[in-house]
Amino acid sequence: MKLLSVDTSTDYLALAVTDGGKTLSRLNRKAPRSHSSLLMPMIDRLLKKARIKLKDIDGYCVGVGPGSFTGLRIGITTVKGLASVTNKPIVAVPTFDAIAQNAKKLSGVICVALDARKSKVYGSFYSSDGAGLVRRASKHLLLPAAELLKSCEKYDTLYFIGDYAERMAALRPKAGVVTDKWHPRAESIAAVGAGLFAKKKFVSAEKLEPMYIYSRECDIKGI
Repeated sequence: MKLLSVDTSTDYLALAVTDGGKTLSRLNRKAPRSHSSLLMPMIDRLLKKARIKLKDIDGYCVGVGPGSFTGLRIGITTVKGLASVTNKPIVAVPTFDAIAQNAKKLSGVICVALDARKSKVYGSFYSSDGAGLVRRASKHLLLPAAELLKSCEKYDTLYFIGDYAERMAALRPKAGVVTDKWHPRAESIAAVGAGLFAKKKFVSAEKLEPMYIYSRECDIKGI
């Protein structure tokens, strides 16, 4: 199955064309405020590099946030248009789930922490076996950094990843921190998206929207 994966939820533009477990072409590029001008030309370039045409794509994986509202709208609107033209299915990939995949070689609890501004943090917890299996163990959260930190106290082996990771780790000195490759990567969007395709968790173009998160109490499942 040939999939086109797109994420524009952060300052990075992440694109991939995959076929089964093989990546045919990909792009991970920092492009602040340039998604609208770069997205379609880069998709065209990646398709050419993969030596396939848009009509050969069997489906789309798109990052739905949380993240930059403007960036998300650009990626989601583009995928909506492509899916409508080609009549192919879409899966919505949470940004946190893709970011957590970047730390899949670590064994322990992974806390994705992104700056939500206004003194709040987007966060989510994952369990990782260090052999590539990463499972979400909490809801997607929006809360003050102090509350997220309090939720971390129960975990002995903890790693932070995200653009707020270093600030969280400074408050929890014993925690590890992933400082590079924290952003959603094309191969991670594709990997999570492929799993959703296998489960046929499709979303129609009409119902595809960015993920909205509201402040709520932390509800962590046992790990």
